[in-house]
Amino acid sequence: MIRRRVFCIVILLLGLFLLIFSLNFYFLSRLNEQIIQRDAAAKQKKVFQIEDLRMKILKNVDDLEEEYRGKNPKYLSIRKELMKNLRPHSYGNITHVWNTAKEWVVDNEIYPAYGQGVGTVIKALQSEAIVRAKNSPKGTQLKLLLRLTGNQVAVFKPKWYDRDVVFSGPVYSGKDRHTSEIVAFYLGAILNLRWTPIAVGRRINLKDINRKADRELKETIVVHNSSQYCVFGKCFYCKESEAVCAEEDTNELEGVFLLLVPGGISKQRSPWQRTYKARVRAQWEDDDNYCNAVKERLDPTSLLDLIDACIFDFLIQNGDRHHYETRDERLLLMDNGKGFGNPNTDFIDILAPLYQCCLLRRSTWNKLKVFSGGSLTEILEDLTKYDLLYPLLNDEHFEAIERRLLLVYSTVEICLNNYGDYIFK
Repeated sequence: MIRRRVFCIVILLLGLFLLIFSLNFYFLSRLNEQIIQRDAAAKQKKVFQIEDLRMKILKNVDDLEEEYRGKNPKYLSIRKELMKNLRPHSYGNITHVWNTAKEWVVDNEIYPAYGQGVGTVIKALQSEAIVRAKNSPKGTQLKLLLRLTGNQVAVFKPKWYDRDVVFSGPVYSGKDRHTSEIVAFYLGAILNLRWTPIAVGRRINLKDINRKADRELKETIVVHNSSQYCVFGKCFYCKESEAVCAEEDTNELEGVFLLLVPGGISKQRSPWQRTYKARVRAQWEDDDNYCNAVKERLDPTSLLDLIDACIFDFLIQNGDRHHYETRDERLLLMDNGKGFGNPNTDFIDILAPLYQCCLLRRSTWNKLKVFSGGSLTEILEDLTKYDLLYPLLNDEHFEAIERRLLLVYSTVEICLNNYGDYIFK
């Protein structure tokens, strides 16, 4: 009898324990579900807040004052100096030309603002003979290292697409565009962001390159139909099935020559790096307070360099600066080949460093305002006429640059309305 009572009590206690456990499990599950829903709602709210800001930037363009739409007469004197500095010039001793170019590089400034010396380097890159050639194995895309007379090395990136090809996918779609590298050089000069390598368009004879190539490069050059030369190079994504081929009748291959920048160059991960995954978003894409975390990691100069770079990248629509190069801890604007993919689309999130931090160098802002009303693309068109591959861009891309400049003005105006002149450094 006693055993039966004990057994019943044990069963009763066990049932009570299971009931309490089940209730706790239920309430904990509900609590966890509520937390997940709350976090999802908060995340969605941040997405809406950021999206609202982007829509505000677009809408604010219509309310911009006339000073942003008319031409500023100050641009004429800058245009005159730029034409004098960047127009190709004849030269004497080639070794002196290359040595002078090396002496120009200080911190992240690759060439001087004024003087005719840059024009001689442009001319030399356009005309000096190729002495030797080899692969450049660094990076994800095909590049060649070409040694010119006078012992100067240039990086060669080939043409992959015709000028009118439009990329409808993500901002980082496709391979590099060689013309984007050239336009980026001239745009940097105009905006006084002289952080881009000197770049010129040029055609090389791939059959001649094969004769001057080292063994490793020769192994990546193939001949089709006994006469057409193609090269696939050596890089992270390079493979023979994606070789680039010269023109069948001439064996000429169009591309860009980039003057090699001297000195120790380091690579840093961008705080605004993309995930490159359609269903995975980076923190900066959802967090409108993201800049506060960046300020804790970066010094003010580096942050302002990145904000200048985002404006530059937005104008050309280079959304692929997942890493950036520095020289003496100052940012360089290298690898600009992912620009000008789609003239009909503006990826405003490239401006995230600007609209999230609301900081900008006053000198950058003053320079941007000089090139309003179409003068930016007017000068860009004038300068690129001297390139051997002219025209580099079609009219749609020039119109897109002007449209994007208005969006930059709009973004800065929104920051000014919120914070006043405190945004300028």
